[in-house]
Amino acid sequence: MFYITFHGGSVGTAINNVHVYDLIDGQPVCITTAALQTPPGSPVLSELRDLVFGPSGNLFVINGYKDASQVLRYSGIPDADHRHAYQGIYADARVSDGIVHPFALAFDSSDHGYLSSQDSNVVTALQPPRAGKRSLALAVAASLRAQKGKRFLKGTFVASSRGKLPASPARPPSNCRQPAGLAVVVAPDPSKKNPKRTKVAHSVRDVLVYGNSLYVADEPGNAVKIYDLAGGKTQGQLQGQIADAQFLRAPVHLLAHGEYLYIGSSGTDTILQYHFGSGELKTVVRGVRTISGMCFDAAGNFYVASRDDQAIYRCGADFGPPQAFISGLQDNPEFLVYVAN
Repeated sequence: MFYITFHGGSVGTAINNVHVYDLIDGQPVCITTAALQTPPGSPVLSELRDLVFGPSGNLFVINGYKDASQVLRYSGIPDADHRHAYQGIYADARVSDGIVHPFALAFDSSDHGYLSSQDSNVVTALQPPRAGKRSLALAVAASLRAQKGKRFLKGTFVASSRGKLPASPARPPSNCRQPAGLAVVVAPDPSKKNPKRTKVAHSVRDVLVYGNSLYVADEPGNAVKIYDLAGGKTQGQLQGQIADAQFLRAPVHLLAHGEYLYIGSSGTDTILQYHFGSGELKTVVRGVRTISGMCFDAAGNFYVASRDDQAIYRCGADFGPPQAFISGLQDNPEFLVYVAN
């Protein structure tokens, strides 16, 4: 089954729940347009982003609207109507000021969470989920604590190259020099009341754990940066980065499959394949506009979402030319996850 989140928001065609498609007689059929239950008292869903089947088999979904900035937890097992029961809030801005307009979430083998947030431009490290309670932030990464005279937001594992941003608290965090610090672009966002208002236009995007490393899509930095997860003095230290001025520009989505990392390069409308062992980088898919979520099915076929086309494309196991798989979506698809029935 294919789980899809959408851009969402308040416009008329916005989709603010998870759609699920299944193959029936070889064709994708939408089996629910509301995979997330919304019982009384549960948060209003808006601008859903990453969805992850994580610790204890539960489903974690980012409720990305800036006034919510939450990661919600659901049962990983759907009911007879293909809906997942709401269990509570895993993390939100009460856990750390770094959680502002979150985008992506990854877990390591110890069930620690790593949450990227667009408006703070940081990755926040979280303790394992707790039943019925919000998680707690981990300590600031050792590599950041070692920077004398600097301060960072609670739980910061990867910091921003520019600490003071429009959504920063009254006492903003320190800058973290690039390349270890993430690049960020701030643009004008004037209003009648505040003609000098600005906003974060481009910042951190997807995160992914592979082995003892955290891979972070630094969209404005045109690189995927690699940070050490291991304990000790090097925890959080930049280990290197995947970059190619010709082929890799504005990475947004990441996917690990087998020995490879797949990178959605939105600036070149391509998908790059990076070998974790050798470091070889090559283009495997071309010509998909505004690339968003990616996944493989159980047979090894590759799928990729296009925001502008409002479609999901299938490329097959051999990365052939993209063919329409699901088209005519009413909103821009964001994340795409495949789960075997």
